[in-house]
Amino acid sequence: MSKSANFDLKPVFDSFGLLMHGFGLAMYIAAVSIILAVALGIIVALMRLSSFAPARWLAFAYTQLFRGLALYVLIIWVYFGLAVALNINLAPITAGIVTLALLNSGYLSETFRSGILAVDRGQVEAATAIGLSKAQIFRSVVGPQALRKIAPATGNQFVDAIKDSAILSVIGVPELMHETQRLAQYYFRPFEFYTFAGALYFLAVLGVSYLFRILERKLSNKTVESKRFFSFQTSQIPNN
Repeated sequence: MSKSANFDLKPVFDSFGLLMHGFGLAMYIAAVSIILAVALGIIVALMRLSSFAPARWLAFAYTQLFRGLALYVLIIWVYFGLAVALNINLAPITAGIVTLALLNSGYLSETFRSGILAVDRGQVEAATAIGLSKAQIFRSVVGPQALRKIAPATGNQFVDAIKDSAILSVIGVPELMHETQRLAQYYFRPFEFYTFAGALYFLAVLGVSYLFRILERKLSNKTVESKRFFSFQTSQIPNN
């Protein structure tokens, strides 16, 4: 057996700083894009629930477009297509963030809309009957219950953003996969470098999943408090 066939992690350890820099950049892109996706998703979800028909149609078209496009096509379109069509020059990292934000906002908008619609409308009507304002209804009744319902799907979308960040190497973003490919070719150690990169992605996914499980438990407690508050408030309504 040749020496090159031996499992050797020394090149990986020698390149640890570069790999971790790429990993940190991948996590940064995923985090920023998911924050933007949440903001866009909320706006689009509210538009879908609007009584203004053109807003509903526009929001529906938005969700169908970005849920239907393949990520590879979208990143090429954003980085190269927009540059020509709008005469702008997006940096690779910016293009990557925009791409992941647009893609994930399409999915999250439907998640948010479904979460809001899943709240019992009878509770909203009862809360209105006891004189709560729209802000109070959302804060005390709709919000906590909707958040609990959408948290798992939002966590899954964050996980997808982390994994999808790997494809940004096609436009030269120096994230983990880009650095892994470059170093694997330089040292002729693809197995070691790709194994290490896979382990980092796996740990990142585990970490995000764990954090969202904690969030779900906290939101469950908030939901219980919300229901107790609502039950107390409705119990104050005098019987005719």
